[in-house]
Amino acid sequence: MPATKMHRNITLRRLTLDFYQLIRCQRLVVERMGYPYDISRRYVEMDLTYRCNLHCCNCNRSCTQAPSRLDLPVARVAEFIRDSVAQGRSWERIRLLGGEPTLHRDFDVIVDMLSDYRARHNPLLRIVVCTNGNGARVCRALANLPNGIVVKNTGKGARQRLFRPFNVAPMDRPLSRWAAYRCGCRILEDCGLGLTPLGYYPCAIAGGIDRVFGFGRGRCELPVAGADFRDDLNLFCRLCGHFGFAWPTRRSRMSPVWARAYRRFRKRCEKQTAVSAVDG
Repeated sequence: MPATKMHRNITLRRLTLDFYQLIRCQRLVVERMGYPYDISRRYVEMDLTYRCNLHCCNCNRSCTQAPSRLDLPVARVAEFIRDSVAQGRSWERIRLLGGEPTLHRDFDVIVDMLSDYRARHNPLLRIVVCTNGNGARVCRALANLPNGIVVKNTGKGARQRLFRPFNVAPMDRPLSRWAAYRCGCRILEDCGLGLTPLGYYPCAIAGGIDRVFGFGRGRCELPVAGADFRDDLNLFCRLCGHFGFAWPTRRSRMSPVWARAYRRFRKRCEKQTAVSAVDG
């Protein structure tokens, strides 16, 4: 049975770091001190799927607000492994997330691929499955994990948990009027480079935002170490409720730019469904 670590989403330490982040990312401070955060060269987060068996109202992948069955192709994971070896990248940690990652149809295949990569090329790599731990299917997948895989279990259920109000965009908040969005936030260093079904992003959350807004900014190939993502951060961070500081909540909160984006997303889905029905 793999090692399991229970995870709390909101802590006093995290709130303190969020407040520091708000101050540190003001334009005047950045002009004097430079950018506080950079893309991690040690960590990767893979969003395996946007399927989820829960309905958290402030989901930072929009699995509740914009449901989707989009999965990360196994071939993309194979390309990531190949490119990591070719570039000599020695990752310290790879996290598997979603949605609920165990709902990916080839979850066990992906875990085996990464375990083989670790055994052959990167023996110090930590592979972490981030799960809500809810439901029989999820529990079966976790129980079948091979030894050496760490499980980070949030222990979520039907009752809403405290979340940051992800759908309150900083660009809609007066508090962020003087923010330097190109800074990014501590997620860049704490969580790492994001690989999602839409490609590579400065963080996996940016990939979830792009899925809704449709900017098409995902990169097809593994970026080299030190790749410049500042333009992407300037775009995505102004939309992300993790940028800056906001009090956690159990209720759904949504600013105008997100409300419009979800309406457009639903219309695109309806159009695609209608086209598929005609083609069928």
